[in-house]
Amino acid sequence: MTQPVVRYQAIRDRIIAANDRIFAELIFFSPMRGSVQDDKRSARNIEGVLRVGGGSETSVANRQATDWRSRIVAGKAELRIDWAAFPGLIVRQGDRFRAMTRPEVPWFEVLAVDDRAFDRLVLQLGEI
Repeated sequence: MTQPVVRYQAIRDRIIAANDRIFAELIFFSPMRGSVQDDKRSARNIEGVLRVGGGSETSVANRQATDWRSRIVAGKAELRIDWAAFPGLIVRQGDRFRAMTRPEVPWFEVLAVDDRAFDRLVLQLGEI
């Protein structure tokens, strides 16, 4: 009975790898602790599938927000990272990512982490 599970996982892993070869982009991961870089987790380059919606973020006061709790997300971004490609990657709310191959090299902050999926780490991001 374990054979179908093994076959499914192997197929799933091949599909994710093929998808990432086409859609993944270079992302710089910057772990944060409060407003400074977290020394206990190392900053590094990773790859992931980044999808950014339209619109922008503004604060409740209608100006650039420095505190994520006061931001309204008009267009959200989502980053999907292959668990198998980056084992041991620990991402927390408040960490930052930079899309290295996009125009203007934008920064994003992690607003929510969904680590329940067995194939990918899914992050909800807001542009900063």
